[in-house]
Amino acid sequence: LVLGFQINMDKSMVADGEGAVARTADLMEEMGQVDFIFSDKTGTLTANEMIFARGHIDGQDLGDFRVVEAGVQPEGLTATMQLMSNQDAKAQAVSWYWTCLATCHEVVLDTAASGNDRPSYTGMSPDEVALVSAARDAGITFRRRNRLQGSVNELELVDFAGGISKFEVPILIQFNSDRKRMSVILKSGGKAWLITKGADSVMEPLIKGGFPDSAKADILRFSKTGLRVLVFAQRGLSSEFLQEWMNDYQKARSILDDTKEQKIREVVEKLESDLTFVGLTAVEDRLQDGVPEAIATLKAAGSRVWVLTGDKTETAVNIAYSCHLFIEKTKLAYVTGCLDVKSAREGLERASRELASATDAGIVIDGTTLLTALEDEETRRLIFTLGIASQACICTRLSPMQKLQLVQLVRAADEHRITLTIGDGANDVPMLLGGHVGVGIRGKEGAAAVQVCDVAISQFRFLVPLLLCHGRRSYRRVAIFFCYYLYKNIVLLMSDLVWMHWDNFNGNIAFPEYLSIAYNAFFTSWHVLFVLGFDHDIPDEVACAHPELYRVGPERQLFNRRVFGSWMVYSVYHGMICWLIPFIMVGTEEYDTKTFWICSTAAFTNVIHVTLLKMVIAAENPFHWITWLPTAGAWFMFVAYLWGIGYTGLGHSVQPSMRDVPENIVTQGDVFVTLLIGPVVALVVDVIERIVRRYMFPTTLQQVEMSAKASGEHSHERCLSSGEKRVSPSSKVS
Repeated sequence: LVLGFQINMDKSMVADGEGAVARTADLMEEMGQVDFIFSDKTGTLTANEMIFARGHIDGQDLGDFRVVEAGVQPEGLTATMQLMSNQDAKAQAVSWYWTCLATCHEVVLDTAASGNDRPSYTGMSPDEVALVSAARDAGITFRRRNRLQGSVNELELVDFAGGISKFEVPILIQFNSDRKRMSVILKSGGKAWLITKGADSVMEPLIKGGFPDSAKADILRFSKTGLRVLVFAQRGLSSEFLQEWMNDYQKARSILDDTKEQKIREVVEKLESDLTFVGLTAVEDRLQDGVPEAIATLKAAGSRVWVLTGDKTETAVNIAYSCHLFIEKTKLAYVTGCLDVKSAREGLERASRELASATDAGIVIDGTTLLTALEDEETRRLIFTLGIASQACICTRLSPMQKLQLVQLVRAADEHRITLTIGDGANDVPMLLGGHVGVGIRGKEGAAAVQVCDVAISQFRFLVPLLLCHGRRSYRRVAIFFCYYLYKNIVLLMSDLVWMHWDNFNGNIAFPEYLSIAYNAFFTSWHVLFVLGFDHDIPDEVACAHPELYRVGPERQLFNRRVFGSWMVYSVYHGMICWLIPFIMVGTEEYDTKTFWICSTAAFTNVIHVTLLKMVIAAENPFHWITWLPTAGAWFMFVAYLWGIGYTGLGHSVQPSMRDVPENIVTQGDVFVTLLIGPVVALVVDVIERIVRRYMFPTTLQQVEMSAKASGEHSHERCLSSGEKRVSPSSKVS
């Protein structure tokens, strides 16, 4: 809870007035051990702020529609106005193109932001808003959506000459991740049309004769510049065909058994066929601030970054270079277009050979290949092997379930590798639920991702402080926490075992019962939450500038057999010393005498001193007040408790053997000396080891900490707290 609270209160992860929210408090340490990061692209790496960039109409690219200079009309709009001013077939094709954009959508008017002559729009899909806005700028304005009888809508459009057109929409078939297209049926003036828009990969088989050569060239060109391409197509519908199809569609929707979805799909496929190509749209989605720097930092930290997207391969690769997922020296291996398991296996094996000697390897895999590769155990193993051999991977044309299957593949191949998934939309929910840690981004596609995630953030760049600062420290804190909790109990147990051996296992207790009962509850537990919860090593800015510090987590350097074994060896040694010194120097083996309970209490006091000081030694800041104040509080609680059972009526009634014992262990010189000697003998080895390790065999963290102090970097500024304050990729590894 303390670690989650620190994430919630981190001001460096605040954007647009909203900070990070840790919705789950039991995964903090896993954020410090992330090996694979699976990220969505649209809305996660990009801002999901779509701008209509280019349009292909009637075999022609009209130019760039983006505003380059304020007050200057873009070349695309200029070309559109010129073509539409002519009363010819070309003008009709251009007008129909913009009409398709203005009608095939689900956007609504934003009445609060709309002006009298320039309406604004809002909708669940930023792509649709961009397309309808582009049609408005081109002179075909969507002005109103009227509700008619039942579910029938009427769209009202205004053309560039001021003429009003009305289109009845009896059927709207929504986009989903499986269909990757959307359709509407329009009726106007006794005619009916089907308008369909979708990804080029699913639209080409539906179009009579496929794409024109000019369209194919522009699809490739637009994709290589990182633009998101959609294809628009149409079909004229006769009244007889439409009525027959509507009857079939209503019958399919009325089915109540499990065949309903399949039957609806068959009916819709009958409609969405023999289409005529209308044109292309290309939309730009800019990267979020800080994404290239964030990805470069995460890669330098040793995490493998996989971007999973539904975009075309060329578009995704271009974005990968833009966001520094791939850089110029990255050796790329493509495994695409494999239609069966054999070709997928051959492609993966070829990629393995190509990347065998690469120091910076990247993989490009498409959904077609994964569709077959994920069905075979051998190809699944090859995918994982390639993932381990590379730092980055881009997977294209994926469905939400394929994203989940990739995450599950990694988890099944090696259960020790921690996976983190990050996304912003409802289609990312399966992937977010499939990873060890799910990070949701507050975006423009609803709150579904945030509702199911473990941690919610506002921008992708906040993943850097989340992992390199909070995650790294949480891993160290939890690792020490686990070791210490076992350590302190074994210290007490070893003192008991030594006495049991001396007593020939007669069943007599070593310590007063009420001291042992309070050992965990009051003396050695609560203060650890404060010491470790707020123990700080280096400022966040320094941690982000040295991403190599994060590697202790994925490499399990702070919690492994060697570290755990070291704690256990010390616990055995400390427990024996705490008991032996009082009983060798003062004590007697005669049980239940005054001397026995004095030595027993002295031994217990040694246990308290040693375990409290051990926590101080293990802390990153042993001389800081946040370490000493809780420790002192635990010690004073022990002293007060000891006085209570030694000098109060309640104490005498529940623990009569402790009457006046606290005074005796302080006033008897030989006993008091054991309280000084015991902790020194027990902990001298720990102190020497820490000093030797720090100055002769320093860890990477200690080297960075000493370097930061020497150079004056040891400030308390926050990393990536703004778009302007980021670490450049070239300075990531020291």
